[in-house]
Amino acid sequence: MPKKDKVNILIVDDKVNNIFALEQMLFKPGRCILSATNGNEALRTVLNKDIDLIILDVQMPEMDGFEVAQILKSNKRTREIPIIFASAEKKEHHFMMKGFEEGAIDYLYKPLNRELTEAKVSVLLELHLQKKKLLENNLALEKFALLINNSADIICIINPETLKFEEVNQAIQSLLGYTVEEVKDTSLLLYLTEDYGQRVQKLSKQVSDSLSFETKVYDKDRRIKWLHWNIVSKNGLWFANARDITEAKEVEEIKSYLATVVKQSNDAIYLHSPDGQIISWNTGAEQIYGFSEAEALGMKIWNLVPDFLLSEAQEIVESILEGSQIQALETKRVTKCGEVIDVVFAASVLTDSDSNLKSVAITERNITAQKKSEREIKQLNTDLKRNVAQLEITNKELESFSYSVSHDLRAPLRAINGYANIIREDYKDHLDDELRRLLEIIQNNAKKMGTLIDDLLAFSKLGRKELVKSTVNTAGMVKQIISETETSAKHRVNFVIGKLISAEGDYTLLNQVFINLVSNAVKYSSKNENPRVEVSSYTTDDEIIYYIKDNGTGFNMDYAHKLFGVFQRLHSDQDFEGTGVGLAIVQRVIVKHGGRVWAEGELNKGATFYFSLPKPVS
Repeated sequence: MPKKDKVNILIVDDKVNNIFALEQMLFKPGRCILSATNGNEALRTVLNKDIDLIILDVQMPEMDGFEVAQILKSNKRTREIPIIFASAEKKEHHFMMKGFEEGAIDYLYKPLNRELTEAKVSVLLELHLQKKKLLENNLALEKFALLINNSADIICIINPETLKFEEVNQAIQSLLGYTVEEVKDTSLLLYLTEDYGQRVQKLSKQVSDSLSFETKVYDKDRRIKWLHWNIVSKNGLWFANARDITEAKEVEEIKSYLATVVKQSNDAIYLHSPDGQIISWNTGAEQIYGFSEAEALGMKIWNLVPDFLLSEAQEIVESILEGSQIQALETKRVTKCGEVIDVVFAASVLTDSDSNLKSVAITERNITAQKKSEREIKQLNTDLKRNVAQLEITNKELESFSYSVSHDLRAPLRAINGYANIIREDYKDHLDDELRRLLEIIQNNAKKMGTLIDDLLAFSKLGRKELVKSTVNTAGMVKQIISETETSAKHRVNFVIGKLISAEGDYTLLNQVFINLVSNAVKYSSKNENPRVEVSSYTTDDEIIYYIKDNGTGFNMDYAHKLFGVFQRLHSDQDFEGTGVGLAIVQRVIVKHGGRVWAEGELNKGATFYFSLPKPVS
C-alpha cells in the first residue's frame, strides 16, 4: 500500500459555519480537511477517498449522524474508520450510549473547545494510523509466511554456535522426509555426511555477513542428497536458504565422469564431421595413432585409412550418416609412423540438438592389446586358482587354531575354576572375607574368559559358514525371541512390535542378529525406570530396513564408528557387562547377506540400531 503524504479528516455537518470553525481548529501541515453537508454526500466522499477520521454531526435533516455511522460500520471497507460525534444537545446517558453502539469513538460537545478538540483528534488519528500500520504489517507477515511455507527450498534459522535449527519451513519434509517437529532443535550436523559436517563446523566459526556453500546430506531414508546453501548472518543467527541441487550434481558428475572416461580411455574415441574432418581427439587416439590432438584436428579421417580401404571406409561413413550403427567391425588403420594396424571399431551418428548438425562418433582399439589382455586374464585365472588353494590351506589352519582355542584354552580355565571351588569348600573355615572376595574375582574372570572364547569362536565361524537362504518369517522370529527374553529378563521391559517384513536369508544367522540387538536394547535400557524397546521395519526402493530402538543410556554419535568393531565398547564393565563381540557378529552376518548396519543415538536418550537386507527378487 503506497504511503500517503497527508491524513484525511472528513467533517460532516449541515451547517457551513460549524464546518468552517472546525477547519480553523484542526488545520495543520500534514492534514487534508474534507467536508460534507449531508449524509449522502459524506458516504460518497468516504467511498471515493481514503479517510482517516470522521467528525459527524448528530442532528442533520434527512439522514442523521447515527444512520450515517450505521451504514459506514456495516461496510467492510469503511468499518475501521474512527468516528467522533459532534452534538450541541442531548447529553443524556442513553443518547451517548446509542452513539457508541453505532460505532462512535468519542463525543465533541458544542460549543467546541479548541484544545480539547485538537487533543482528541490527534490521539484518535495516531491510534488509527498505528492500527492501519499494524494491519498492513500483519498482512505482510501472512504473505511472507505463505511464501516461506510454500517455497520449494528449505528456509530456516540456525544458531551458528550450536548449529541447531530454531525454525524451518515445510520444504524440509518434501526434500528430506523429516517433519518440521522432527528437525526443530536438532543439529544440522546430524543430517550432513561426516566430511561436510567438519566443513560446516569450520564455517560456523567464521565472522561473515553472508555465506554460500554446498553440502551432502542424508534424507530420512539415508539416501544422499546435495543442497546449495545461501546464508545471511544477522543478530547472531543464520538466516538460511537451502536448494536441492541433487539432480544437477548427478548430471554434472555423469558428464564429468563421461568426459574423464573419454579423455583418459585407452581406446581411441573421436568425432568427425560428415566430410571426414576430425573435430575431437582423446588421449587413447594419441597413444594408438601417434598424432597429438593439435595435429589430429587439422586432419581428416581418410588420413588414418589405408589407400586400399578408402572406398570401403567412405561407404561405411555414408551408411552411418543415414542412421546405421556399427557395433564391432574389424578393419585396419595407419599410424603416424606409417604402420598398418588392426583395430575393432564402433560408430554412430550424433545430431546437435541446437544446430541440427551431424557428426560421427567413433571408438577404436588395438586388437594386439586385446590379445595381451586375454593372456593376462589367463594368468590371473591361474593365480586365482593358486590363491584359492592357499586359502583352503589357511582355512584348515584356522580350523585347527579354533580347535586349539576351544579345547586347549578351556582346560586351564576349568582347572582355575575347579581349584578355586575346592579352596572355597575345603578351606571355608580358614578364609576371611577378603580371600573369599578374591576367589570370587578369579572365578568371575575365568567365566568371562570362557564367554569371550565362545564369542570369538562364533565370530570366526561366521566367515566360513555358507549361507542357507530361505524365506524368513521375521515377525514370528522376533516374537519368539521377545517371549524368551521376557522369561529370563531381570527387569520388566515394555516391548513394542511394529510391522516386520519377511526377508530372504539364513534363518539361524538372522535369528542371532535379532537376539544380539534385542538383548543389547534390554541391557542398555535396564537403568531407565520405564524401559521400552521397539522392533519394526520399513522398505525403500531396493532394501528392507529393520530397526531396534530403546530408551536407554544411548551413546555419543562421535564414536558411532567404533560400535561394530571387535572388542570395541562404549561403556565400561562396571556399567554394563559384555565382551564387545555381539555387534561385530551382527555386522558380519548382515554384510554377508549383502546388507548394511548403522546406528543413531544420544547420551541418556536411547539408541536405534538399523540393518538392511536386499529385497527379494520377484
